[in-house]
Amino acid sequence: MYAMPALCLTTRQTSELNACWNNVIRRLFGFNKWKSVSAMLLGLGRLNINHLLMLCKVRFYRHLLHSCDIFLCNVFLMFFLDNNDCVLQTLFLPTSEATKSVWKAFENYVTV
Repeated sequence: MYAMPALCLTTRQTSELNACWNNVIRRLFGFNKWKSVSAMLLGLGRLNINHLLMLCKVRFYRHLLHSCDIFLCNVFLMFFLDNNDCVLQTLFLPTSEATKSVWKAFENYVTV
């Protein structure tokens, strides 16, 4: 998961990874294939793959933005201007608020 923010995964690839993660949880806790494990993940204090990737991106982007290396910072700002990633909205929030926004998005996903 460490290099995931640097990769551009397609929606299908992300969905397949999420299905694998869900199957691991199903096997560990004896869930049937047709039952959702999202509420179980939330109860365990874990995220699904989509939101886990979002959290990794938040941390990675914040690290790049606050990097001491001016070259890295400039490259990131060019990426920031060219990209429409929803995670980029959290860059200028405090770290705890950025993390909370990802967890809140997962809670909303589970409850809706």
